[in-house]
Amino acid sequence: MPDEFAGRPVVVFGAGGALGRGVAEAFAAAGAFVTGVDLHEPPAERRVPGAYYLAADVTADGDVAAVFSGRPAPWAVVNTVGGFAPSRPLTELDPAELSLQLNLNLVSAALITKHGLAALQRAGEGRIVHTASRAGVVTKGNGFAYSVSKAAVLHLVAMAADEVRGSKITVNCVVPSIIDTPANRAALPNSDHDSWPKIPDIARSYLYLTAPGSFLVNGAAIPV
Repeated sequence: MPDEFAGRPVVVFGAGGALGRGVAEAFAAAGAFVTGVDLHEPPAERRVPGAYYLAADVTADGDVAAVFSGRPAPWAVVNTVGGFAPSRPLTELDPAELSLQLNLNLVSAALITKHGLAALQRAGEGRIVHTASRAGVVTKGNGFAYSVSKAAVLHLVAMAADEVRGSKITVNCVVPSIIDTPANRAALPNSDHDSWPKIPDIARSYLYLTAPGSFLVNGAAIPV
């Protein structure tokens, strides 16, 4: 698989976060030319060696368009952006929280799909991989705002996959349960952290879905 990525440009959205940085590292190690995108460019100690970074608001149409403007189309567009909201009864639904989660999870994914897909269609080939969540398919124990926003990402992936079916472009997503990150450990200090999926292991799912040899996989939601 590493030889398949040698010299291929890959854009990783959310590259400043724990998952995004780990995914960017995996692509860089596989020989890809990585562009990391985040709301703010990460400090030097958070950057992947050899990667190029851009600052963009992924909920702003113009910012996402600018990521793909004036440069060659990437081989793969990987979206690790996401927000989280805790569980609460529907009788306590906060409309502002719902809007925020839809923006962070769905609107960002939709705009990345819009402009990333246009770039790949100009090139005639490529891969898009989003990040959903088990909360999008399992409702128990999850907050509505977060759950529905991630369920919408799954629907977006299915619709985008239908649009590109029969072409040399695929659209898929990775569906984590929980990820072993410092933020998640702090939020759930009494959990069995050793049993949680590790970022380097999860990153392999993104490599698989974006590999040139995975051209038959389209519209998949891969649970990890």
